[in-house]
Amino acid sequence: MAESESPYTPLLQAMQGPLMPKPISVTMKCVVAVIHITSIVLGALFIKDCPGQPLIPYYLIVWGSGSILLLCLTCLPCGDGREPPRISLATLCAQGVLFLFLFSFFIAGNVWIYSLYPESWDSPESPKQCNRVLYLYAFWITTICHICLMLLVLGLLCVFICLCVLKASLNLRSG
Repeated sequence: MAESESPYTPLLQAMQGPLMPKPISVTMKCVVAVIHITSIVLGALFIKDCPGQPLIPYYLIVWGSGSILLLCLTCLPCGDGREPPRISLATLCAQGVLFLFLFSFFIAGNVWIYSLYPESWDSPESPKQCNRVLYLYAFWITTICHICLMLLVLGLLCVFICLCVLKASLNLRSG
């Protein structure tokens, strides 16, 4: 085999290609951006309306801003269409640091949001009172994130099981 020829590697080519078609990717990024812009707006509008847990509005503002910044960083590697786009090391490091910050901030937000749940947070005389719109938005966005993470883990688990079964069946045929 000549040096200029590369062996046929469909898995490597599939990993280097986009995960989903561009229109679906753009649509999903727009939906995610709208959700995070809504988080920023609601956090800013109700910044003083949650005395039971005053960090919830700040959580929505920081989480929404950081997520939009991370979304913008994922849009950076735009190629000219002739060759696959390359991501710089600085961009990868910025994405990693921002992802770790958002992950730890997400955990803190869970503590702040779910700490009000069993109480009567909607009652004005409750010590854990919070604006209904602000709290319900933060609660459901966080809960939906948990559901999406669970579905992602289950999907990866299914792929792993399918790969193990495929490997076992290939070993049985060759052996």
